[in-house]
Amino acid sequence: RTAGTSLACASVMLAAVVVGASAFSLQAPLHPPTPPTAGAARSAVQDRLRAGVPGMKWDIDIAPWKLEYGLQEPVVALPAGAEARGKPAPFSVTDAQRAQLLEDGAVLIPGLLSEEWLAYLRGITEWQVANPHVWSVAGVASGLYDYIQRSVWASNTGFAKFMYYSPLASALADVSGANELRLATDLLMVNPNKGFKWHQDNQNGPIDAFAGGRDAQDAPHKALRWWVTMDDTPADHGAPVYLKGSHRNTAVSPDAVFVDLERDGLLAYPDLLEFRPKAGDLIVWHARAIHKIDGPADQDWGKSKRRVLGGTVACGKATYESMGRALFSDMGTHGLSDGDALEHPLFPRIYPSPDPHEMRDRQAGKCTRTMEGMGRLMGNIASSAREMLSFAK
Repeated sequence: RTAGTSLACASVMLAAVVVGASAFSLQAPLHPPTPPTAGAARSAVQDRLRAGVPGMKWDIDIAPWKLEYGLQEPVVALPAGAEARGKPAPFSVTDAQRAQLLEDGAVLIPGLLSEEWLAYLRGITEWQVANPHVWSVAGVASGLYDYIQRSVWASNTGFAKFMYYSPLASALADVSGANELRLATDLLMVNPNKGFKWHQDNQNGPIDAFAGGRDAQDAPHKALRWWVTMDDTPADHGAPVYLKGSHRNTAVSPDAVFVDLERDGLLAYPDLLEFRPKAGDLIVWHARAIHKIDGPADQDWGKSKRRVLGGTVACGKATYESMGRALFSDMGTHGLSDGDALEHPLFPRIYPSPDPHEMRDRQAGKCTRTMEGMGRLMGNIASSAREMLSFAK
């Protein structure tokens, strides 16, 4: 992509997210707008074609009158006994996997999900794609993904239950050594058509995601990135690739997203770590680790799928650290200031068990985007200009 195209894309996505934040809440589902007349609809389609707007695959229709606006409740059965257990299903990692995360900055943990949990995650994902939420509009309209939605745990009860009861939180706690985990952000991603070139992750929620976990002598991880895939990696594309040890780099600015390996001093990390995860596998990495994923050459996954649920967890007794950044997962009302304990339903505890009070607030539609949260985002955009401009590299 050219710099202009990349920057324009980032600007459009930001604008759409802000509009969505200002207009829609989970507390009181809104009536969708009235469909246009046939003539107006036909004219709108013609305008889209002339403008080169990408078509939506899987018949994903993001017309305003087709979107879901409130709390979503997919009818997909949990694995037997999951809810009665009241906490994440158990899962243990190996000493070697813990050591690799510290040494290399990323680790593949095979077989996280049983057949039952994999079927459940696929089921709620297929339901979500068939019933797109208004919070997905910016990403889907960009054409970068067939479907993408942040904070899907807050709008879709099926994903909330996956976070509460699946073995994901147990695996993340075991690999990090943390005695408590909170969900700082999540992201449902279906088919990254253009892939993503070399970058670091900095949309991790209002936490200090880069601290700790650089080696065995460093302080424990303050946060971890994670990625659960629902499909096997294709033979010729779609494999996540990491610069081994790059989580220890000090050259890349914390507010950068995309990077240039030569200009940003990353040629000091020549060893590549390529993972080819299979359905149900988990990848965990340090947020500062430099990585990429290549999409299909024709930017079309065809009949294949790459369905992924990913995000960031805060490890241990985390604190709220917005640091004046524009954060797409921090657009709700919570009353927290930098340095306060990160204890709020908007950033739910998922290990050692979900908090019943936080679960009730989510179910009541209180974990939503608000005008106050939108104002916080808009007020921090100027200070995050370098991050936004990073998309133009």
